[in-house]
Amino acid sequence: MFKKILFFIFIIQFTYSQDRQLIQGKVIYRNIDVPAANVINNTNQTSTITNDQGEFEIFAKEGDEIIFSSVQYIIRTVRVNNEILKNKRLVVQINERVRELDEVVITPDDTQKFLDLKEEQFKGFDYIADKSTKIQNVLTDNRQVVNGLNFVNIFKLLSTIVDSKSDQEKLNIVPSDVLPYILEENFFSDVLKLETFEINDFLFNLDSDEKIKTLILEKNQFLVIDYLLNKADSYKNLKVE
Repeated sequence: MFKKILFFIFIIQFTYSQDRQLIQGKVIYRNIDVPAANVINNTNQTSTITNDQGEFEIFAKEGDEIIFSSVQYIIRTVRVNNEILKNKRLVVQINERVRELDEVVITPDDTQKFLDLKEEQFKGFDYIADKSTKIQNVLTDNRQVVNGLNFVNIFKLLSTIVDSKSDQEKLNIVPSDVLPYILEENFFSDVLKLETFEINDFLFNLDSDEKIKTLILEKNQFLVIDYLLNKADSYKNLKVE
């Protein structure tokens, strides 16, 4: 029985490798290596992560949509073409996400407060590079959870909701009903950084947003997350003003 299982796994891996080629690549920002960036083949729902030199390996074929994402960078999408497959190499330049910081006015009597603030801002960064990190292989690292978000599960829930609706119901889809169903409650507080009393108001504001409705109907879970991040930033900036 054990030998049959091993043989079955071998057949799957062999078929998979015949169907898609292994592509090696690198993710950079202004010629600087980008470690721990998510590299996701959105076509077949497999993923990996860049090592501390920004390098990655992933299987792909012509027409596959490869998505590169990281919390501090704007999502980048690349469509695999013949040139990429011929070179078996892909170098991706990504752009930093612009996030405005609250204005801080410093007076000579408030130096300690300023230092404490700066300390809080830098607590979220890990400055210790992991030199032992190896290039990830999607055959052995077929991850579903990225930055605490189960993208495969989100996609399945989106598909269930959208596919179960008639054409007329799709036109009247309500984001404030759909989003809490496909996303964990802590997504709004931990990822979007919304206060508990702000979450419902934020969701209700999305009900008149045609863009988020379109992304939901397209079942593109990655762009839904990225759009929500941008909308949350705008929402918080308006609250401050």
